[in-house]
Amino acid sequence: MARQGFGGLLGDAQWESLLRAGSVRVHSESDCVMEQGKRDDTVHLLVRGSVKVSVLMREGVETPIAVRGPGEVLGEMSVMSGLPRTATVRSTREGCTTHVIRGRTFRHLIRSMDLDRALWEHSVRRQQESEALRTQMAALTSRQRMAETMIRLSTPLAAGDGGERGIELHLTQRELGDALGRSLSWVQGELRRLREEGVVSTRRRKLVIHSAEELRRAADAAEGQPTS
Repeated sequence: MARQGFGGLLGDAQWESLLRAGSVRVHSESDCVMEQGKRDDTVHLLVRGSVKVSVLMREGVETPIAVRGPGEVLGEMSVMSGLPRTATVRSTREGCTTHVIRGRTFRHLIRSMDLDRALWEHSVRRQQESEALRTQMAALTSRQRMAETMIRLSTPLAAGDGGERGIELHLTQRELGDALGRSLSWVQGELRRLREEGVVSTRRRKLVIHSAEELRRAADAAEGQPTS
């Protein structure tokens, strides 16, 4: 599987050097990998599974903003800047495995392997993605935002998932409502409509989106219908 994020910018030998510098840590479902606001001088290299990244809003609600997969480096900007964590990271349904590197070791490896530019490029890309996302979402209707949020916070189904095709949403219905600023009852009604249309299905504690394009088309087609 191709590496995502910062790991995707590195050669295999560079990635392996980082992995060797860390200790393996296995996280169960919903384990907190790192917590927003905390100071912790460690970096996690994600090698298996996926994690959900959330930010704590002023109302005290933990709102999901991204799902990250293997190859991602978690907590690197906090370690490089000395500032507190800017987000909370939790493992998703299948759990995950990371290699944990002490901050001093990570900073030394970045300098010694001349990876400063790659790390900066990774940071700038993340910022550009965030700005583009805000612009895109501002122009969408509630149903279109729901479709794009579901797609963005999903990952491909793991091999061996009963031959299913599609992507799995890593949010509860309440979390989806929080991410959209809509009520739980509104989200439940929209998911019920999508299930009836065969766009999504729920099975074994997961929600599967059968096709991202079908989900987008269903959102567009429903725009003439009431949203509440």
